[in-house]
Amino acid sequence: MSMRQILGSLACGAVLLTGAAACSEEPAEKPQTSKSGNSDKADSGTTAGPAPADLLKLGVEQGQAGNFDAAKATFEKVLAADANNKFAWFNLGFIAQSRNQADEAISNYDKALAADASYRPALYNKAIALESTEPKMSIDIYRKVVSIDNKSSTAYLRLGMLLSQSGEAAAARDAFKAAVRLDKRLASSVPAKYRAVPAASSSARAGR
Repeated sequence: MSMRQILGSLACGAVLLTGAAACSEEPAEKPQTSKSGNSDKADSGTTAGPAPADLLKLGVEQGQAGNFDAAKATFEKVLAADANNKFAWFNLGFIAQSRNQADEAISNYDKALAADASYRPALYNKAIALESTEPKMSIDIYRKVVSIDNKSSTAYLRLGMLLSQSGEAAAARDAFKAAVRLDKRLASSVPAKYRAVPAASSSARAGR
């Protein structure tokens, strides 16, 4: 699997390292220049280091080029200037998750969420990281994601999978219906027993 495929498969509306397709059809949220990146020294004409927004952009470019070591160092520089920068914490979590370092990823996502409890990309990726070890917690997080954005088709799909595995068939069916309603391309990913039977097929069977 290529690095770009990994980026796309993990992130949901990722602000820095990928687009928004995993979470909704809306364009990816872009990092905004923060006042916290403009120091008094910079205002007074004293030479200062790159602003956090510029470092974030550099980190994105490094990450998208597959140079995760350099990207990690860049995002750490962002945090040295702005310890609560949710974008930097998210991307450090993203890098750790892409390296199968689940505990580190979750810790970084939690720090992003401490800065913004409704930050969808961190919620979504944390839910993915918890699917195999803490499925109930993952379910709760996916439910929070879709409560924040009810167009999160992939979140509905993954929620349906976990609900099905936990024996909540009715809730799983509802989640799958929502996923397919939002993105018909997901229909092939829905387990066969939850797929809607085409009306024509149903009528044909009824007439036999």
